[in-house]
Amino acid sequence: MSRTHRVPRAATGAALPGPQRSPIGSQAEGMEAIRAVWERAGDPHRHRARPAPNPGKPPKHLATALLGTLVCACLLMFLAWVSAPALWMTMGHAQSGTVTITACSGGFAPGCTGVFDAGSWTKELRLTGDVTAGDIGAQLPARATGPGTSSAYVGGVDGLLLRWAPAVALYMACGFALVAASGATRLYDGRGAAIGLCWAATVAVWLIAMGFAW
Repeated sequence: MSRTHRVPRAATGAALPGPQRSPIGSQAEGMEAIRAVWERAGDPHRHRARPAPNPGKPPKHLATALLGTLVCACLLMFLAWVSAPALWMTMGHAQSGTVTITACSGGFAPGCTGVFDAGSWTKELRLTGDVTAGDIGAQLPARATGPGTSSAYVGGVDGLLLRWAPAVALYMACGFALVAASGATRLYDGRGAAIGLCWAATVAVWLIAMGFAW
């Protein structure tokens, strides 16, 4: 009677299971990975990817921007020119005198002229305020900022306020319009500098007008 010989499992060529990973080792590697992440997060000199530019609206055409800037600049100069003398006189910088109305014209922009006598100087000036063609030849109390001015005002303080307050409000609105018309808000590079330049020009026009009105 034959006997069956059992062959050991190692002799059959079957693969034996490899060495198991130590759970302590896997935890240590995980802690090292976490530490590396925190070190990279705390590094102030690490390289950060620059976000892609977001241009938003396309820049304005050069001709459109120039035309809008020119229109806004003309409006700024006009508003500053007509409101600066009235503002100075409201602030107390004025010389009182008497004006003799010599002529008044009609048309699109009616106005009167007269000879202003401040006592120390006399000059023919353009008149603003409460004066009409019916006042030709009359002598009315008036005020002017000085001998270098081109206009004199006839009327009370309330009229002076109405001459400069709405104009100043419109002047500020034109400043915002200048920023928009020039296309400064549509720039990606140098947008802040362009907006600052527009407001610097707005302030400069106002200061120049106030200087001439003195």
